[in-house]
Amino acid sequence: TMKSSLLNMVLVLFGITAVAAFLVGMVNDITKDTIAQTEQKNKDRAKLEVLPEFEGEPELENKSCKIGDFEVNVTTVKANGELVGYAVEAPSITRSGYADRIKLMVGFVEKDSTTLINGIKVLKQSETPGLGANMTKEGNSLERSAVGKEPKTLAFAVSKEGGSFDALTGSTISSRAYANAVETAYAGYLWAKGELPSADDAMSGATKPNDETANEEPEAQKGELSNE
Repeated sequence: TMKSSLLNMVLVLFGITAVAAFLVGMVNDITKDTIAQTEQKNKDRAKLEVLPEFEGEPELENKSCKIGDFEVNVTTVKANGELVGYAVEAPSITRSGYADRIKLMVGFVEKDSTTLINGIKVLKQSETPGLGANMTKEGNSLERSAVGKEPKTLAFAVSKEGGSFDALTGSTISSRAYANAVETAYAGYLWAKGELPSADDAMSGATKPNDETANEEPEAQKGELSNE
């Protein structure tokens, strides 16, 4: 009868929908796991890429701290019992990029009682292609402003605002966020070395509630049409 045929159609459609929903859920779970695994592999690779080359198997010791509401991960890298350096995964805290906060891996090495920034890799960015996204290009102006330098001598702002970082062309907002992420990484390094009383003291701009930028709305969300 027509009634039973309609019921059969509804049941079949319901069954198809249920199976499709189950399969979509499975694919999402698999995709999430794959993305997480890929991100972790990229981070693990970046830890070694920002440090000098060495012989032997790396020995990694990981620890993390909170600076403000953000987690900073510090990996001490050794080889054959000798310190290679510190790889610090850190976000921009007080400065958002043009699209979102960025995250860097910054390598610190110690030589003749001096700390130097050995290398920087961008782990996460959503900046405009051809503008802020140029921070991922090897040898860009932001990278050159920091790599090989003593972090204690750097002013973590763009040069036109009195800082040490030469901004990417047309990308002042993105460049400010990059400089801030390097500053966060340096704070994490100092914390790992025990040179700060606590993580709360790691970066005054990120932790002091009376800091002018602490509660400032990220510039990328103010409706600005330009990255300048």
